[in-house]
Amino acid sequence: MRIEKRLRDILDRASAGLSPGRADCAYLLSFDENAAESYEMRSVAARLVRGANDNSAIILGQIGLEAAPCPGNCGFCSFGKGHTQFQKSRIDDETFISKLNDFCKDGDLYGLYLMSMHEYDLDFFLDKARLARKLAPATTQILSNVGDTDADGFKEMKKAGITGVYHVSRIGEGDVTDLDPKRRLQTMQNALDAGLQIFSCLEPIGPEHSIEELVENMFIGIDLGCTQHAAMRREPVPGTPLENKGQISNLRLGQIVATVALATLSLPSMTYMGVHEPSEIGYVSGANVVTAETGVNPRDAAADTAHGRGMDMAACRRMLLDCGFRYIRRGDESKIALADTAATDDSVKRYSPRP
Repeated sequence: MRIEKRLRDILDRASAGLSPGRADCAYLLSFDENAAESYEMRSVAARLVRGANDNSAIILGQIGLEAAPCPGNCGFCSFGKGHTQFQKSRIDDETFISKLNDFCKDGDLYGLYLMSMHEYDLDFFLDKARLARKLAPATTQILSNVGDTDADGFKEMKKAGITGVYHVSRIGEGDVTDLDPKRRLQTMQNALDAGLQIFSCLEPIGPEHSIEELVENMFIGIDLGCTQHAAMRREPVPGTPLENKGQISNLRLGQIVATVALATLSLPSMTYMGVHEPSEIGYVSGANVVTAETGVNPRDAAADTAHGRGMDMAACRRMLLDCGFRYIRRGDESKIALADTAATDDSVKRYSPRP
């Protein structure tokens, strides 16, 4: 198979630890998802990511703490005040503890996200963060996924045991949302200033988004020195304004994952690469993060995404095994053989990696 010399040069440089810049990333995204070049870049990205991390993956968990009609009014989100079916609600401690124990009982969860609304009660969130830090294994990091927050708020989160923050300025921020993209960016800087890690994402990707939009958005996290990056396609959440705008294929998403993975290879702070929703194509394109989810979720109209779109821990392990990963990393970066994780699902135990 012959591929273009420019692509070969980009991939050779990536193999030597030199990440492509904006212009080269735009070039990588210009190929059709079914082109030979796209298959080549997905393969190279997966090889390099796995080679850098001893063929390891991580499992993150997320608990939705509360729901409410949200003033952010994002056109892709189930909580937007102009279209949501959710009423105001909060998780109680008994339910929270039960969900946390389900995630953490086998000791192989890398990190646990606590997710709240764009406007949220910091004291309520801190109470849940302290409880999570008290009950979760020391090898599981506690992470936040909340709305715009000042540096003082993030400093309080750090005191409560939070180590990292998922926050993004999304594609179309300010146009398909009622949020200020400058404030979104400032929140990411606030987290860094408070001594927290930033987990970023290129999202939510729709078929109408240009290559230029994708490149500029993916470099937000790269320029800030994110600890994790990811790519997410937009889900057609029932009842949202963007439900009928269409959806990119998982194959195209894999190509985008590969591009982001290659672009972050030389970023010193970068550790893991995610894909949403989890898919086998993503994990053979450079991703090595899978997320189990429960509680309310912005990509799901169900009251508990564990009964809708969300995957549980057993399903996450099974997907990683099926995609050929050999190890799971805990939050302290120790690793355990994926086949040895204590899974309750028999189908997981049958799929042991070959020596």
